[in-house]
This record gives sequence, C-alpha cells and structure tokens, in this order.
Amino acid sequence: MPLIYDLGEYTEKLSSVSLIVGDGLCSNIYVIGKENAVIVDTGIGNSTNSVWPQLEELNVAPENVKGVVLTHAHHDHAMGAFIILKKASPRIFVHNLDTKYIASRFGPNLVKVEQGDLIETELWPLKVLWTPGHTEGGMCLYNEEERILFSGDTVFQDGYYGRYDGESGSLEATVESLRKLTEIDVDIMLPGHGSPVFEGAGEHIMKSYMNATLRA
Repeated sequence: MPLIYDLGEYTEKLSSVSLIVGDGLCSNIYVIGKENAVIVDTGIGNSTNSVWPQLEELNVAPENVKGVVLTHAHHDHAMGAFIILKKASPRIFVHNLDTKYIASRFGPNLVKVEQGDLIETELWPLKVLWTPGHTEGGMCLYNEEERILFSGDTVFQDGYYGRYDGESGSLEATVESLRKLTEIDVDIMLPGHGSPVFEGAGEHIMKSYMNATLRA
C-alpha cells in the first residue's frame, strides 16, 4: 500500500507538500497544494498505485487537480497520469523532447515546456531545468527563492544519478546536466526515487557529479 508523508513535518518550506511513496517499480509522487494542486510525477498507474485513494486521503478533489508535471516520460513516472485523467482534466507538462513518446495520448491536456519555462503552483513557481542524460527530455524543477529542486531521475542522494543506458540516455549528457546543477543553490532535493534531502542537498549533487565524471 502506498505511503503518504507530509513533508511540512520535516521543514516549513514544504508546508502543503506531500509525498506519496508507491509500491514496487513506482516513482515518488509529490503533491503541491490542495485547492490548486500540482502533482510532480504520477507513478506507474497500476492497480496498486492508482493515485486517487491517496489524493482523496489528502483531501485533493478531482476538480482541484490543476496540473501534472512529468520529469520524464518513463512509464514508472508517467503512466499514473492516465489514471488521473479518468477523473480530472489538468494541464500535463512534459519537456518537448520527451513528448514524442507520449504526446498523442494526452491530447489537449498536453503542455510542452522548454528550458527556463515557469510552472506556477499554489505555493511558488517552478523553473524548468532541462537535464538530459536519463532521457533526452529529462528535466528538473527549481524554485530559486526557497532553494528547492524536484530532481526526477537526474540526481539522487548520496552521490547517485539516473541510468543513462536507455533509448535516449547519454552519459555525456548526464555529466553535463549534473555539472549545471552544481552551479545552482539547492538546500532541499526531492528525487524521483528514494528519500528526500531536507538540507545541504548541494553536497549530494556535487558528489553525484564527481561520481559521474569518474565514469565518463
């Protein structure tokens, strides 16, 4: 059964942000706000990880789901979007370079984004950072003021980073993406898998960059 965490219990900066940890091969799902909720990644969308029971527990009604952001188009992050679309009609933000894998199935709900675009949430705007390597159109979401990074499968805690051996993956692109992330100030990192980092996230990013350069 998926578990729900109120991230505001760990830091005030994440008040009204919840984490749904799925079962099995399923990405983390982050829910930002309640009245105008934006969901970052949606899990695999199977019967065990159907999303709606957890959203109902968080008191997020279908009409209040205003946006879905997919950090990349891999099924363990993206397929839950189709479960969401059965009850709600949010805008679904995907980097332009990953839309070729999934665009036709989202129809008019799809919003293609690029480096530097801003996605508004109930709490704060999130800037799109294009971070290819895991996929060609992989991206992170960054709030500069609060130093918060939703890192998808680009970078994880303790020096780990996303696999680059998939269809559109690239070690060279991974190294460059991690290098760019070392140049921004990040305190809080909310990755696509594993545990969030609530302070000093920049150190984890630097460690990941150094580990990737050793492999390149």
